[in-house]
Amino acid sequence: MLSKVFLPSGKTCLGRGPYILIFVVLHVIYLTAAFQLDEMPTLFLLSFLLFTYIKININAQRARDSGLKGRYVVIPSLVIYLASAVLGYFFGEDCTSLGVKIGNGFDLLVFFIFLLAPGQQKTTR
Repeated sequence: MLSKVFLPSGKTCLGRGPYILIFVVLHVIYLTAAFQLDEMPTLFLLSFLLFTYIKININAQRARDSGLKGRYVVIPSLVIYLASAVLGYFFGEDCTSLGVKIGNGFDLLVFFIFLLAPGQQKTTR
């Protein structure tokens, strides 16, 4: 299961149960690391990029399991996360910043959409 998260192919799918588990564990690990790496900006940036990469990959895999194409999730996610990083840079990095609110809001919206999305129905012929 871990190989699917870090090195996904264009066809991999992720069911609802593993998606929830990976999403929760990923956020707990990232938040723990973010508070520890607050004084080391380079490691913090690398952990943030890895976190974003994994988050976009699991969202794309869950979208494929729901019947969508992965690019319909990857492209808007990249645009929103880039815009929130730019807004966070220009308007402050505290938790009340517009960029942080947009990024977290989009993250929760996508999570709840994919939480409620049905999985692919496998038909036997």
